Amino acid sequence: MARVNLRAAFISGTSSTVSAQQVFTNRTDEVAAFDRALTELRRTLDTEISPVVDRAQGRRNVLAYYGVGGIGKTTLSQELERRLLADADGRNAVSVRIDLAEDGASDIETLLLRLRAGMGALGNRWPAFDLALASYWARAHPGEALQDFLDASPAVRRAARSVGLSEQIAASVEHFAPDEAGGLAGLAQRAALATYRAIRNRVREGRLLSECELFAELIEADATYETLSFFPYLLAWDLEQQQSRGGRRPDVCVFLDTFEVLGSHADRVAEQYLQRCVYLMPNTLFVITGRNRIDWADTGMSGELDFTGPERWPNLHFSNDTAEPRQHLVGYLSDSDAERYLCEALTRDGEPAMPAPVRERIISGAQGLPLYLDLSVSHFVELLSRGRQPSEDDFGGSFTAVATRSIRDLPREERDLVRTAALVDRVDAGLLRSGQPSLPDGCVARFLRRPFLTHDDAYDLPYALHMALRVAIMDADRGLADGWSDHDRREVAARLLRALGDRLGPSADRTAAAQSLESGLKLSGTYGVFESWMARAVQQLVEAGQWTQIGAGLTSGQSGVPEFRAIRAAVQGVQLRRTGRAPEAVRLLDGADTDLDPGSPVAQLVRLHLAHALRNQGDYTKAAEFYRHLLDGEFGAAARYWLCDHDYLNGRFRAALHTLLSEEGGSPAEEGERLRLIGHIWRVNARFSEATAAYREAITLARAEGLAAAEAKALVNLAQTACWSGDGSAVSTAAAQARELLDLVPNPVELVKVRSAEAMASATAGDSAAAGEAIRDTRRLADSIGYRGGHNLADVAQVLLSCRLGDLESAHRTRSELDIRTSESGGNTYWVPIVTSWLDGVEAAAAHTPSVDWIDGAAAALVRWARVGPPR
Repeated sequence: MARVNLRAAFISGTSSTVSAQQVFTNRTDEVAAFDRALTELRRTLDTEISPVVDRAQGRRNVLAYYGVGGIGKTTLSQELERRLLADADGRNAVSVRIDLAEDGASDIETLLLRLRAGMGALGNRWPAFDLALASYWARAHPGEALQDFLDASPAVRRAARSVGLSEQIAASVEHFAPDEAGGLAGLAQRAALATYRAIRNRVREGRLLSECELFAELIEADATYETLSFFPYLLAWDLEQQQSRGGRRPDVCVFLDTFEVLGSHADRVAEQYLQRCVYLMPNTLFVITGRNRIDWADTGMSGELDFTGPERWPNLHFSNDTAEPRQHLVGYLSDSDAERYLCEALTRDGEPAMPAPVRERIISGAQGLPLYLDLSVSHFVELLSRGRQPSEDDFGGSFTAVATRSIRDLPREERDLVRTAALVDRVDAGLLRSGQPSLPDGCVARFLRRPFLTHDDAYDLPYALHMALRVAIMDADRGLADGWSDHDRREVAARLLRALGDRLGPSADRTAAAQSLESGLKLSGTYGVFESWMARAVQQLVEAGQWTQIGAGLTSGQSGVPEFRAIRAAVQGVQLRRTGRAPEAVRLLDGADTDLDPGSPVAQLVRLHLAHALRNQGDYTKAAEFYRHLLDGEFGAAARYWLCDHDYLNGRFRAALHTLLSEEGGSPAEEGERLRLIGHIWRVNARFSEATAAYREAITLARAEGLAAAEAKALVNLAQTACWSGDGSAVSTAAAQARELLDLVPNPVELVKVRSAEAMASATAGDSAAAGEAIRDTRRLADSIGYRGGHNLADVAQVLLSCRLGDLESAHRTRSELDIRTSESGGNTYWVPIVTSWLDGVEAAAAHTPSVDWIDGAAAALVRWARVGPPR
């Protein structure tokens, strides 16, 4: 309310004697509940065993206010935060405010960094969290500077810079690992990984935060969102240490607004991660505001959340109506509260500017809804600015009627602007001009000063209408003589959608892509419009591994537009495939492009991910058919690469090599993949020097670009090549270097390949015991991750070992198993003629699989293979 009234003072005119006051309608019970909640939390924490350590204790750190939209929950939350900080004694209170409706606010990385930034106001010593974050960041964000991530989000940037967050984290790392602190910048991934290695080694040696239970486990765990979602425990532990060093326990409050947004997601994963934050930080009061009651304490909950039931959340159960903190239904304002607000909102010479009959009419219509009062005050000011003395006949009616008056108060041009602003979550001057291109800049500028718009310059699109007002405006507009038709809304929505795409530009980062895509998908799903840039933005986020962030714009759409349905299927297909459910992804995506132009980017996006899903489930041949049809389209580069890979797997070496050598890769990562595939082709043709050269070039490129995962794969390939030369030291060196990186950027498939290379090297050297053990390890590792290709490599090593031992019967039996395996999978068929050259000679090997197109002919290639095999 304060913002509305303050801005109203500026538009009421310089000659007006009316003064706009900043008023908070005193919700006595709700404010008192907050005070009691803080007191009770302090009492709960002053126990012998801290709930941070005793994670089985029920949590009493959630104060929830829920109620209908427009009831004043956000205003209440802001007032509680103001009171907390105003009453704070020096540095003994800190608040973090997060509106979950903001773009990316529920992303666990963003959420944790905002929490950490807020805590930074209490001091710069947060070693457990900071060291764990540095370790996570080195592996989860290879080559990406933490500062770049902090700067990408307006809300995070503002919070982080207020306390110097990156400097605080760097100081923690420098204190515990002084030789490695420079790696935190992330500009060189090897430096960042060295930081992680130094931290991890000290943890393993018991020399680093051994008193923090589970710290070692979190450092050692994979760098995933799942792991990160348990890091709030470390923040809570660090906060506990702040208090144990003496002085008064600080009051830490996290204000989570618009909590109902989490309920619009397709699943409860985001809520699951956030609930972990709340549960694992029992020394922090979470003040949650939203439209719905929180169900965490309900019995019989599904397994989507970790901590449920009344024993976990004793104060949140519906039966509790006394103990604080608890859940409160935020009711409508009483008539006396509404009267107080209207008397104090606008004054003249210290007296209420609104006559009593006007106030009575407004109170009667408002029925206690604060947003109704706000709009009525704005209407009163508008009438005064026109030189009219408002009367009770100008007020009253339903909330829709009030919204109608608010629209009618505006000039015709600004009525179109408020209708435009109601179509999207957030706007700025540029987006409004795109929606209404015929309006002059001055008109847009005047509209942005209207009191019903909220403003937050932390966002690229800083202006917004209250959600309840957006809905009311849409309803009210249908009853106006100049109201928009559904066709009008679609036309403006289409212009806004094009403008969102234009804002991205060719060099837009994934944060901008995610924000524009979310707004774009909501427009598409609601108004039946679509733009092809959305398909490209989806693919950009998928390639960056950000596919989990796309769902927000897809959940509320009811559009029957086939492009929207198809892009939703594509995203869901990616989610299924990336979570190991490729057959389900195939069923979902097969036919999802039926109603689309086959050449459209959306149709190609669907077919690209259908091909990926088919490949994941082992249907290489059918996947290749889809890739071929994508060659000349939007995603032709990706299709070309995977077709080359398919040619390689099926022994069409010359065709694959010709394509790969005819063009360079795009990004450094893509160029590294191209070089490695070239190396694969040379390697299986027994052209080991050419393969080695390709892999070494890939290693050099990966090191220069700080791509540790790519470097690890190329080192594995180098070991797979060196194993045939009899140079055991070269294999050991490459394998050790690869493992060192794979320990930091885990990839279990590459570990299978490393072990198989060691099996080959031992078999070539005649060390049967070491070879046998390595072969068994290869199969065990392959089975543990479901990697069928690992058995092909183990089979080749086994044939080689059996030949060395003179056990030809066993060698023939293994070759038969290899033949069956590769035939069924539709790939790696070249291994059968290779091992046949050891068993039956070059001529028999060439005849065995004539379909293999060796680089320089079957005879030359198989003679080379026969030479590296056992003597016959």
